[in-house]
Amino acid sequence: MMKKLLTIGLCLIMILSLFGCSGGTTGSQDDSQDTSTDESQEKEEPKTSGLKIAYSIGYVGNAWRSQLVSSLEEAAEEYKADGTIAEFQVVSADNDSTTQISQCNAMLAEGLDALLICAVSPTTLASVVETAREMGTLVILSNDPAVYEGTYCVINDAVSYTSLINRWFATKVPGGSDIVYISGNPGNATDMLRDATVYEDIEKYEWNLLAEAPGKRNQAEAQTVMTTFLSAYDEIDGVLCQNTTFEGVAHAYENAGKQMPIVGGDSVMSTLRLWSTMGDYETIGVTNSPAISVASLHFAVLMLQGYELKEDALGENPLDPSLVNTVAVDPPIAITLDGTLPEDIMADYPLLTVLSRDEALEMYEGEEDTYIPDASISQEDALNTWFKT
Repeated sequence: MMKKLLTIGLCLIMILSLFGCSGGTTGSQDDSQDTSTDESQEKEEPKTSGLKIAYSIGYVGNAWRSQLVSSLEEAAEEYKADGTIAEFQVVSADNDSTTQISQCNAMLAEGLDALLICAVSPTTLASVVETAREMGTLVILSNDPAVYEGTYCVINDAVSYTSLINRWFATKVPGGSDIVYISGNPGNATDMLRDATVYEDIEKYEWNLLAEAPGKRNQAEAQTVMTTFLSAYDEIDGVLCQNTTFEGVAHAYENAGKQMPIVGGDSVMSTLRLWSTMGDYETIGVTNSPAISVASLHFAVLMLQGYELKEDALGENPLDPSLVNTVAVDPPIAITLDGTLPEDIMADYPLLTVLSRDEALEMYEGEEDTYIPDASISQEDALNTWFKT
């Protein structure tokens, strides 16, 4: 029941957490785009049923990405059942930009009403976007932002997500402490935003960064990285890491026979279950919503059906603020040992649901180890949040 209740307010979270996605790439001159606002895609003839939609995902290599796909496919099946969508497909590029370009062009050649792209890189899709626009295909950059004229972005707010973790971490790890940082996937747009926020907060909270290396949002990779850090440094006071890495860090400490310091930031069920064996150990799990894919699909369907965006529906691009074409969503759920966060943090996240570790374990007891506690927006809420009705 509680999982269903968490969806009630998600549309409000989206209203309060909008920012923009820019209109030109940051790559080579051939890939660069004009950053002026382009509303041509809103002028296509409405199409209420029989839609052909595809989702190109850069990779599916961890639990979070798997849940993104499963949530998306479930929503697409509902649309297919009532005839709104006639054809839908999800294709993974295995983290290869060239493969993603080829796959997108092949899907466009089949004829699409909308192409949703979770990009391998934010700077390599200029030719795909150009082809799609020439064909009158709506392009939505989903999950990871990118900067292309005539597209829309529907993404999780990477800055808000990272800041929440770092602010909690700062309540446990004082200034002057020696820390390490396990980042995500180099070159990924979301990770670049998270990295920038981490580096700003390291300076803000006066931590001493001993080392940083990518964990690629993979437990095994994170364990390897943390093992290297432990062999290089006798004292580490805290570990900042991106999601899907906590267990790797914990196993590295266990193998080294060392007590683990404060580690921030993971909410996958396998991590919560491991955490439950650690007594009163404190950490935080924050949901970077996999269901952003569902929000992206709702947005695309409603755009194709001819609904008009509200004046304040879109905000600035986190990569290039000159184009206003992005919806960004704050994290819906945070999990701490006792289910509380400091008042000053809650004041900046007024619609955040905070659960205790034990509450989360009970609420999601039947879920697989790979599940991330989440809340998704309904089509009705998406309509009321972003579009004129």
